[in-house]
Amino acid sequence: MGKPIKMGNDEFILYCRKQNKGDNKSTAQLGKIIWEWIRDYAGGKKVGKRENCEWGEEADNVSASGLPYTATQFEFDRDYLPALYDYLDTL
Repeated sequence: MGKPIKMGNDEFILYCRKQNKGDNKSTAQLGKIIWEWIRDYAGGKKVGKRENCEWGEEADNVSASGLPYTATQFEFDRDYLPALYDYLDTL
């Protein structure tokens, strides 16, 4: 593995929502398909426990079709970030 990076699923879901990608998918569905891509293509693993998102659960945009209030943390080779964002753009 190249240089590892730790990122939360909330960052990728936020990207999707801001780019209007995966609008037909719930937050849970997005989280699952993002995790599967990281696991299958980037050799990623889940690390630690779910963490509260910075925007908090009281934010207006936290919902099943918006942003999560907690997020799974992943560790993977950061060289895969461009390919991951390319994948997110296809959702």
